[in-house]
Amino acid sequence: MSEPFDLTLRVVTDKSQLLAVMMRAWGSYKMMIGLHTYDVSEIDALGLYTPEGETAALASWTLREGTAYLCALHSFRPGEGVAIRMLDEVRRAAKAAGASRLKAMLTNDNMPGLTFYQRQGFRLSGLYLEAIDTYRSVIPTIIKTGYRDIPVHDALELEITL
Repeated sequence: MSEPFDLTLRVVTDKSQLLAVMMRAWGSYKMMIGLHTYDVSEIDALGLYTPEGETAALASWTLREGTAYLCALHSFRPGEGVAIRMLDEVRRAAKAAGASRLKAMLTNDNMPGLTFYQRQGFRLSGLYLEAIDTYRSVIPTIIKTGYRDIPVHDALELEITL
């Protein structure tokens, strides 16, 4: 088993695996952050890969007006520090691209994500009541219940200075 730092970072050009994960987890590969919609198939993506070529983590992000927006981060190796390593790589790439801060959006049910981002130094920066309900009217495939069957209605925005 590879350690998180034995992994190789690559730019993802074939996003089919990322899009499949997004559809399973979220019901769409379009994400709303800061009330803007981002199509994960059209923005930057990074991947961490084991020496055997297996995908350990995927992330997609974009830059707009000096702020980087993390649209998705998926670790396929929970509990091994891979998600932290992936987030660190996104932070590095965003800073190198000129971003001064990084934002992420979570749904109200995502307690593991809220814990993860806050442990990495992110702070709450916005609450969008009923944002997911409104967004679901445009993309009806978005999940209705999430973590531990919590109904998904609202969006929480978190950010960190780079």
